[in-house]
Amino acid sequence: MASPPSHVQALLPDPVSLKLKLVQEQDEGRVLIVVAAAGSSARCLECARPSHSVHSRYCRVLKDLPWQGSTVQIRLEVRRFRCGYRDCSRVTFAESLPLVAQRYGRQTSRFAETLRLIGYVLGGEAGARLSRRLGMHTSPDTVLRRLKNGPAVPVKGIRVVGVDDWAWRKGQSYGTILVDLEQHTPIDLLPERSAESLAAWLRLHPGTEIISRDRASLYAEGAARGAPQAIQVADRFHLLCNLTSAVERVLEQKRTALAKSEFVLPAPEPLQADSAAAIPTRTEEMKERRRQKRLARYNEVITLSRDGMSQQGISRTLHIGRKTVRRFLRAGQFPERAIARRKPARVNAFKDFLNRRWAEGCHNATQLWHEIQAEGYAGGRSMVACFVAALRTHENKCFRRTVHARPHKAKPPSPRQAAMLLARPPEKLKSDEQQLLAQLTAACPEVSTLHALTQGFANVFRSKKSDALQNWLAEATASGLPEINRFCDGLLRDASAVTAAVILPWSNGQVEGQIHRLKLVKRQMYGRAQFKLLRCRVLPYVFGAATPSHQRSP
Repeated sequence: MASPPSHVQALLPDPVSLKLKLVQEQDEGRVLIVVAAAGSSARCLECARPSHSVHSRYCRVLKDLPWQGSTVQIRLEVRRFRCGYRDCSRVTFAESLPLVAQRYGRQTSRFAETLRLIGYVLGGEAGARLSRRLGMHTSPDTVLRRLKNGPAVPVKGIRVVGVDDWAWRKGQSYGTILVDLEQHTPIDLLPERSAESLAAWLRLHPGTEIISRDRASLYAEGAARGAPQAIQVADRFHLLCNLTSAVERVLEQKRTALAKSEFVLPAPEPLQADSAAAIPTRTEEMKERRRQKRLARYNEVITLSRDGMSQQGISRTLHIGRKTVRRFLRAGQFPERAIARRKPARVNAFKDFLNRRWAEGCHNATQLWHEIQAEGYAGGRSMVACFVAALRTHENKCFRRTVHARPHKAKPPSPRQAAMLLARPPEKLKSDEQQLLAQLTAACPEVSTLHALTQGFANVFRSKKSDALQNWLAEATASGLPEINRFCDGLLRDASAVTAAVILPWSNGQVEGQIHRLKLVKRQMYGRAQFKLLRCRVLPYVFGAATPSHQRSP
């Protein structure tokens, strides 16, 4: 049994209110510390008046933070005092040491706070594993319980709020997230997506001046109910997406015209004259089988539609989405899937150099890699090794699409690809994309109008002028395209929020980032993410009030 070292006193949970009596090293790397309260009196828990009359003593056993990986156990000698005041309902009371441990707690306050912080970062199972490695033996349920019982996040003085939905299960149930756009932090989660819940939250937290939201009507209604004085701002990204979707719906009816244009994809040159393989691969066979399956489904949709069945009835009969049925009916012909536009391998830029060095007798992939690095190659060795393997075997299996001179059949762009092409800034278009845009314009006269409208709508937000929006609406309405007119009608119904999106700098970009973080947290917890637990892990961490200030993180 060792005498207490003087420097150990500073390692106690609360060196001011505790007096060290004994430090004992036990078996299996455990340390026992015996302490007692240093004061001679205590205040009654009922009347808060001091008392010096000791009634009895008892011991509390507490877990504390480990020392160099050794588990620490504190044996706290607690005194019970008599309350001698007749007007107090208590006869006896135990002295309270809130900076050491909470009432009835079996862990010190700093131990519980550390567990809560570990649970906030890692969750239950991973947090318990890390705690055991640190010498803090506990269970996953204890970690989660500490996290759930932590202090609430204070919400006050929020001026600019961003609101959006997040999915419990996509397409089935949704919740709502609210973000402080000035502080870049989430401030609350709501378990449902409804106008009533948003309005109730805004009434409980008055003072909101600006609310950024997407185009959902329920959030517009909830914001109007809960904070009628606040300015609503429509998200610019969603506005541009809505216009792109409207353009795509226009182009879905122009597939015949789109078929006259083709992707301008450079056909790769062969490495060897006999390296082109004409035998279809297993992947190509699977793609063809999937295409035949989609074609059969398309024919079924067309047949049922000609028989007079509604789109909803076709959707239920064939077990496919209504959007798919509507897209098939609008297409006018079977919509082929767009060809993937893969970038050529970076090693192909040094193909002539590699072929020359191969002909000179250098067949070592590592040496060739170092040589083309000196020529400016920034890729890895594995790509060079695959290229060399193709040279060695006269068959490039890794870069079949970019190295072999396979039969190349260009496909027309899909309506979505064409809509995305029209929405891109002209200065960011590559040469082949510019050529494709010219082909689309020549094949379909409406493409020129759609391109001018999409670029003009983006310029409205760059100009930050509400007059530009009104001019664009007049131009879009005069286009005579029903899909664009419906989009303009939606803008007019939400005119104040759209105008605010043009003038004000706020958007829902931060909210989308917080939703991405929420999804990561939800998937880390393997299905145990009930709403209370998910809310605790998504909202900012708040240190407990019982943690001494000198032990808190900055």
